[in-house]
Amino acid sequence: MPSYAVVDIFAGPGGLAEGFSCVRDDKGEYAFSIDLSIEKEESAHSTLLLRSFVRQFNGSLPEIYYDFINKDSEEPCWSEEFPKEWKGAEEEAWLFELGGRNSAEKLDTRLDEIRNDYDGKVILIGGPPCQAYSLVGRARNQGKEGYIAMEDGRHFLYKEYIRILDRLRPAAFVMENVKGMLSSSIDGGSRIFEQVLEDLRGHNRDAEHYRLFALAPRSRGKSKLDPVEPHARDYVIRAEDFGIPQARHRVIVVGVREDLACDISNHSVVNLINGRRGSATVKDVIGDMPKLRSGLSRSTDGPAEWRSVLIAHSLTSSSDGGDFKRATAQGTQIMPGGKDPFVLVVKKHVSILRNLLAWVLSVRGTADPNVPGGRIIRDVPLLLIDDEADNASANTNEYRDEDGNIDEDADPTKTNGLIRKLLAVFEKSAYVGYTATPFANVFMHHKACAREYGQDLFPRSFIINIPAPSNYIGPEKVFGLERPGTKRESLGLPIVRQVSDTNSCFPPRHEKSLKVSDIPQSLREAIFAFILACSARRARGESEAHNSMLVHVTRFTLVQEQVARLIEEELTDIRRQLEFPGTGGNAEKLLEQLWNSDFVLNMPKVCERLQDHDLPAVDWKQVQRQLLNATRRISVRKINGSAKDALDYAEHPFGLSVIAVGGDKLSRGLTLEGLSVSYFVRTSRMYDTLMQMGRWFGYRPRYADLCRLYTSSELADWYRHIATATAELREEFDLMFTIGENPLNFGHRVRTHPDGMLITAANKMRSGEPVRVGFSGTISETVSFDTFSAEYNLNAFSAFLENLPRVNGKKKYIWKSVEGAKVAELMKTLETSRDSWKANSRAISDYIANRVEVGRLCDWTVVLIAKGDSKVRRRIGPYDVILTRRENRMPNNPKKVTIGRLVSPVDEKIDLDPNQIDQAMKETVAAWKRKPGPKRAQPKSASGPFLRKQRNPEHGLLLIYPIDADLGNNVPIMGFAVSFPFDTDEPLITYAENSVKQLEDLFS
Repeated sequence: MPSYAVVDIFAGPGGLAEGFSCVRDDKGEYAFSIDLSIEKEESAHSTLLLRSFVRQFNGSLPEIYYDFINKDSEEPCWSEEFPKEWKGAEEEAWLFELGGRNSAEKLDTRLDEIRNDYDGKVILIGGPPCQAYSLVGRARNQGKEGYIAMEDGRHFLYKEYIRILDRLRPAAFVMENVKGMLSSSIDGGSRIFEQVLEDLRGHNRDAEHYRLFALAPRSRGKSKLDPVEPHARDYVIRAEDFGIPQARHRVIVVGVREDLACDISNHSVVNLINGRRGSATVKDVIGDMPKLRSGLSRSTDGPAEWRSVLIAHSLTSSSDGGDFKRATAQGTQIMPGGKDPFVLVVKKHVSILRNLLAWVLSVRGTADPNVPGGRIIRDVPLLLIDDEADNASANTNEYRDEDGNIDEDADPTKTNGLIRKLLAVFEKSAYVGYTATPFANVFMHHKACAREYGQDLFPRSFIINIPAPSNYIGPEKVFGLERPGTKRESLGLPIVRQVSDTNSCFPPRHEKSLKVSDIPQSLREAIFAFILACSARRARGESEAHNSMLVHVTRFTLVQEQVARLIEEELTDIRRQLEFPGTGGNAEKLLEQLWNSDFVLNMPKVCERLQDHDLPAVDWKQVQRQLLNATRRISVRKINGSAKDALDYAEHPFGLSVIAVGGDKLSRGLTLEGLSVSYFVRTSRMYDTLMQMGRWFGYRPRYADLCRLYTSSELADWYRHIATATAELREEFDLMFTIGENPLNFGHRVRTHPDGMLITAANKMRSGEPVRVGFSGTISETVSFDTFSAEYNLNAFSAFLENLPRVNGKKKYIWKSVEGAKVAELMKTLETSRDSWKANSRAISDYIANRVEVGRLCDWTVVLIAKGDSKVRRRIGPYDVILTRRENRMPNNPKKVTIGRLVSPVDEKIDLDPNQIDQAMKETVAAWKRKPGPKRAQPKSASGPFLRKQRNPEHGLLLIYPIDADLGNNVPIMGFAVSFPFDTDEPLITYAENSVKQLEDLFS
């Protein structure tokens, strides 16, 4: 007789009981007897009944059964063929509805019999129906007109499970259900699963008490021997963790009666099943079974056709420890170069890349004394895809000798060298890099090469700008652009909040020993904003969505730990005030004030600018009802190299709400799911580093209007500048593609920052040799000015205009056919700011003089803008003008004036005739049509590059803008812009000393 009886309720077709029925003890005897199985659905019950019938034979099945299974005969009448066994099956497998009226008496009698027969050695298994808890079922229910969750009895069928548990008083139970049970609630109230666990324990009623166990706990920081009961998510069993090629997740709770559980550790229960076997494929599981054909294909379908289908092999996986290992690769019987391709996903770690290189050479390399290392791989093409290609892949070592020439014996950085070696050892190889911040890649030297490593990774063949979808919230949408256009194009979203109170808590250059005793008021407001965002998302029906807040104020982990503790204390206090009103504090009042003063005020503005986003309206009453539940769910995590916390979104099927406090680990490659609020005051002076730190860019479905970025005004200006520089660089990528050029022939430029920001790290932009500077087809305009040069430049322009013929004008004074030599001489006399290298007057003068010598740029149109948008009148030479107004972006620096963009787009058309303008417009539209979507509406005016294409190579345009900058001495700032035509024979111009470094920052 088996040791234990099993009662299976809500059994379905009996899969769980089938597992129990197969278990044998140390003597080889069956350990469990399935004494009762209950299911109400007829088709499932028919399977349940047949399986019970099979078990009656104890493994010695009659031949007639196999004939039926193999479909060699119709299903026999089992009750006539085997009346005894069929009767036993009917007594075990009931077609019966649990929880129905007048059903308890019959069931209870049977339960009592089983308990008495086995002297309490009974196991209860099964679980209530999943339809009420599954995500699909709940979605269907929400779509039913008049559906009321409280009236759906399926939500409470687990109560019948508890009733049977109390009646049977088994030694143990195994309760199974879908993962959606963890997040199921009734009308947004408390979660069903929390009540289920409490009822299973039996502590709240006169019943047997049970200790609960999780078979595959994943909670971090808990020992397997920890007697504390598991977290809710620990009850989720993941099939893929146990060698099953299916992502099927189920909730399984094991309970052991307390009188039996006193000597049982969590460790011993966990060891009942052996998890973490690694991933498995369907081929691993059924690959050795006989090959069967479905016969369903309508076309030719035989072994030859199936052999023609490629199978991609891999020696890596997404599981822990799934990266490339040389020992694993050497132990496999498959190798690259066969009929099927290999796909390997590896980290850019030096040891991994070194092992990968050694392995491919050992299995496919052939001797060749003419290649570096003496071995090469032939007949196996390599495609190497480099994600985050600007990070680690760039060579930051010096690559030139003392004379400034390329040193082919120079060693690159380790990661860069290994990638280059990997490409070089394959006779056929291709490299594709992906990055959102391509600055370091653009500024690699295009001729850098080493004997041992081959060519550097400069993108010599192509650079393609992948346009962002319209629903992507990128830097241009968040911060706007520093250039003319419609307001929607130039203004950012009203979601940035300026922070100015952090220096006392987090000084800009603090040490790791900094003591933090309080958080700034702006950080408290940010926490309130996060609570409101979480609550509003719940009010919109997204109660199971992930919500994240980023706090990035320091790179030191010791300081991060203090900040996390203070935020936790703040959050605890807010939670207390919301849970126990009237006990002190005004948290709810402050939340309402922030909602009305910020969210209510700005939601319409965001919706107006993001008209393609689904942003349902929500009011304070709806948000208020969700405040407590939303706040209860928020946890604080420290995310750094030494912290045990992790953003384990996958472990939270009902959604994770987290405030992530960190530093560098938050800066690249880490996805913050549902990021709505960012508090960011950590500074960096490099474009690419700041852009990677900006984790708030991404997709914000149904909550873009709830997002907030708390940062300093300086950082906001920097991001706005970088957004503009990046947009201009992307436009140049598009232009290069349009005209059929490649990066070796098309120089790229990046707008530099007037306040000393770096485009990327200096060691990624090494160059002491002359650099190639191209003015062809560009416009150079002054955007930064030294105030001490204002009067000098005013006199220089006045003298220049005095020497031109007198002309009449109202809004503009225009001169045509001005000699190029005169323009070059003017540029030579001007003093431009060292920060304005894009309009370096000496560089422009040299370039014009060079072109004049070969018959180019001899004929110029000069325009003095005479009617600006200020009310200030001044004389420039012999001419009376109204000054142009431009906002000074550095009002606190008396030595400098910095503006955004100088030129009005319409001014570049001044020297073109209607036919040229029409042609430029046609080419603009044609380029727009060729551009892959998504894209903005069709342009209504010609773009600058296509206007410059219409200009004859002999003809240049000089625009002069006298600017009102409030200098207090009646001296205007003299701004200028030079629009150059395209010139296929443009020269290389050499600049030395300070100009070299700055121009390296601008041109590839």
